[in-house]
Amino acid sequence: MPLQQPSSRALVLAALCFAAFLALTAPPVDAQSTSVSVTNVTHTPQTPVVGETFEVEVTVRNYDESGKSVTINEIYVGPLGSGTKVADDLGALAPGASTTVTLPMTVDEAGWQTFTVKVNGVDNSGRVVSIRHPVTVHVVEESPPQVELSTAEAVPGATRPMNVTVANGGPTDVQQIAVDVASPQVNFSLDRRVRARLVAGNATTFSFPASVPENGKYPVNVTVSYTENGDRKSVSRTFSAGFDGPGNPGEIALTGVDAVARGGSLELSATASNVGTSAVEGVVVSVAEAERVGSADYFVGSVDASDFSSFTLTTNLRGNVSSVPVEVRYVVDGVERSYTTEVSVERAVVRRPHPSDGGGGPPLVPIAGAAVVLVIGVLVYRWRR
Repeated sequence: MPLQQPSSRALVLAALCFAAFLALTAPPVDAQSTSVSVTNVTHTPQTPVVGETFEVEVTVRNYDESGKSVTINEIYVGPLGSGTKVADDLGALAPGASTTVTLPMTVDEAGWQTFTVKVNGVDNSGRVVSIRHPVTVHVVEESPPQVELSTAEAVPGATRPMNVTVANGGPTDVQQIAVDVASPQVNFSLDRRVRARLVAGNATTFSFPASVPENGKYPVNVTVSYTENGDRKSVSRTFSAGFDGPGNPGEIALTGVDAVARGGSLELSATASNVGTSAVEGVVVSVAEAERVGSADYFVGSVDASDFSSFTLTTNLRGNVSSVPVEVRYVVDGVERSYTTEVSVERAVVRRPHPSDGGGGPPLVPIAGAAVVLVIGVLVYRWRR
């Protein structure tokens, strides 16, 4: 059976299929053949955090030498060999023109990560344009500011500084820092501090005036709010803050006390001794008003640590009194302290001279009597003569 020649229609169809096959299998036109390229890629922040979305800015340019306009159909961003389309239908780029787009990106692992920006388009002669541009980013674990708390020693009731230290260990600066403190048992005269900026790798301390009725441990909640890369964030910690007192605070003790009544007056002599290791101020010793005793004050003033000051005060007295109340007031660490003690009173004895007492010359009465007798004897003797 003779072979039949293929018809002209079949030849045309085969030629069209072969041309389509060549078009599909031909490599895409690269940037050199079209003079289209990714000229710049930046990302904000420079060191993004794991799991957080950051921005990648991509600039695509069609150079004058291409002589052809290129339509940008889509841009992908992601790991090499994959990606997510994040921009499409960006329009045509005439020779010499460029366009810039901002793409969101998220990386789930810390370290130096490489991903690819892929640009797909077609020039005005119908040829496909595909550009791949690698980008390397240093991704870090999230590192919120670290917060620590410390308090100064003081006596109960005294206002002391409570210090909150905030350390920015992250890779970027933080702005608009606000530190708030709160406690159900600690009294704060100021509970918020602010600062404009805290540079990466630096630390700063915020001081809060605080007081407690008794020394011990109290819960204190600290909240640090800040802005990082345009986002408002916060971190909170609850501390069991120790409000301790000094080992031996300033304290006034009366030593060498001597209270003596003389007639209608009372004289009190003593020494105000500071038995503590910090200075005290405003020391006042008073004889408190009591029955048959008038009140009186003596201002001692300041007494340095391990120092003393002696004084004597007097007041009026009526009748016999066995003891008087003596009040001591002073200020240590801004807190007034006081106590009252009973002091025994001694009465001074007024002694009259006795003939047996020496040192006062011969007795006056016998001498006067002897003189009288002598004068009478002389007169009798003269009369008889």
